[in-house]
Amino acid sequence: MKNEISLSILCFCIFAGLKLAYPHLETDNIRFLLSPTNKAIELISGSDAIYNNASGYFYPQMNMVINKSCSGFNFLLISFLMIAFVFIKTSIIKGGLVIPISFLLAYMITLIANISRITGYMLIMNTGFYSASGLPDKLIHQAEGIFVYLSFLIFGYLLLNQIINKIQRNHEKTAQS
Repeated sequence: MKNEISLSILCFCIFAGLKLAYPHLETDNIRFLLSPTNKAIELISGSDAIYNNASGYFYPQMNMVINKSCSGFNFLLISFLMIAFVFIKTSIIKGGLVIPISFLLAYMITLIANISRITGYMLIMNTGFYSASGLPDKLIHQAEGIFVYLSFLIFGYLLLNQIINKIQRNHEKTAQS
C-alpha cells in the first residue's frame, strides 16, 4: 500500500513537472509528437508539409499548420496519468516498470488520437460544414478536439481495464489448476 501511494505521488509529480515545463518548450522540443503525426498526415492527405522551427509543419495545399498546440502534449500527460493509476490500482505491473510502460502506451494512444483528430478536422473542413454551420472555425476545431480526445481517453480506459481483467482472470484460472 505504501509503495502504491509513493508511486502515485511520483507519477503525479512527473505529470505536474511536465505540465509546468510545457509553456517553456519550443516546437523542436516536441517533435517526438509532431514528426510522426506529420508523417501520417502527409500519407493520408497526399500533401507535403514544410517544417519551420517557429510555426511547426505547414501544408501549403491545405493552408493548415500542425504546431505545438496540436502536438497532443496535454493529452499525453493525462493519458500517462490515467494509465499509470490503472496499473498501480490493479498491481498488474510492478514498481519501476509502471512509469516507462505507462509513458509508452500513452505515447502510442496520443499519436493515434492526434492523427484521428487532424484527419477528422480535414474531413470537416473539406465538407464545408464549418461554413454552413455559421460557427467560427476555431470553435469547430476546439469542439472536435475535445470530442476526439475525450473519446480516446474513455475508450483507452475501458480497453485497458478490459485487458487487465482478462489477464487477471487467466491468472486466477491458472492458479486454481
